[in-house]
Amino acid sequence: MSKLDDAQQKLRFADYLLQRDSPELMAGAMKHVLQAANLAVAVLLCMDEKSSVSPILIRKKLAESTNPQEKEFSTYFLELWKMTLSPGLTRQDIVNAYKRVSLFLNYVKGVRAGI
Repeated sequence: MSKLDDAQQKLRFADYLLQRDSPELMAGAMKHVLQAANLAVAVLLCMDEKSSVSPILIRKKLAESTNPQEKEFSTYFLELWKMTLSPGLTRQDIVNAYKRVSLFLNYVKGVRAGI
């Protein structure tokens, strides 16, 4: 299974937890969204299996890109990491994060496919 497939699976898990609409499951949903974002970034930046995702370094690398989608996601990527530590996270915050990561994942798939 490729990293992009893994990322898609993480988003499916997050979607399932979000559909349950249980406050106890929201932290798990957010964790899956973050993992999907990490995998998508790892694919985009051609990181190997041993590389760890550092939010600050990844943000800097994405911000250097000439592509507007990568630049926009660079700002959001660090926020996404901070969100996982936020105790006041709402279901809507996680849904919004899910949507943004899903769009970014589709962008990465397009880049990998040469579209």
